[in-house]
Amino acid sequence: MSLIRSTPVLFLAVALLAAACGADGADDGADAADARPEPPATEPVLPAGEVTEGTVEIDGVAIDYAATVPADFQTGDEAPVLLAFPPGGQDLGLTRSLVGGTYATEAQRLGWVVISPAAPDGVLFFDGSEELIPGFLDWVETWVGIEGGAPHVAGISNGGISSFRFAALNPDRVQSVVVFPGFPRSDADDAALAELTDVPIRLHVGGEDTAWVERAQEANTRLEELDADVELVVYPGEGHVMNATRDGTIIFEQLESFRG
Repeated sequence: MSLIRSTPVLFLAVALLAAACGADGADDGADAADARPEPPATEPVLPAGEVTEGTVEIDGVAIDYAATVPADFQTGDEAPVLLAFPPGGQDLGLTRSLVGGTYATEAQRLGWVVISPAAPDGVLFFDGSEELIPGFLDWVETWVGIEGGAPHVAGISNGGISSFRFAALNPDRVQSVVVFPGFPRSDADDAALAELTDVPIRLHVGGEDTAWVERAQEANTRLEELDADVELVVYPGEGHVMNATRDGTIIFEQLESFRG
């Protein structure tokens, strides 16, 4: 389904986003039968109700991340989890800005955990680093019980493309996909949409963001042909950086509707 949403044209944008868009081992004496898989890293320090950052090593690669957890969160709690892919070069500065500026307020109000990885060594999450995300999620599962057994996935621009790439490779580890904007970038990503027909997918795009509107419409049409749960929202007068979505309210309204 495709919708046109009318919004006033505003001239504020997050500067960083606008600029970017152009182990512990087992005891030696333990029996093999008693051995458990090693967690990829120690438990993170996540001050409840704040935005924080850290680094975790996955398959020998250091991944920086920014995260926020609810004010009453304690390690091991169950919570809905949003895996948020950042835009642009997907560096830590943009990742931190994204979590703090777009997700934190609504996530903390509604009780969500948001975790956003930065691309290690500048290798984007649709250009090779996506292979590290399953291990990254294994680590997340060591400190939070993920409601529904899988995270919801969201992303902006390159993060939206990354969201489709991760979902294409790991359809069993996705509860929903929300991009603002984003689209399947490769033929393989497009073909994998057939494995996502039971996953709610929401596409948001600015009406003036011509090339991205076209790609979003193509994805929407393909998903409708597959009888998938999809909705495309086009915002008249908005460009690549959309004021309509930047405070996270619309995004979390949708995410909340997906919770079983």
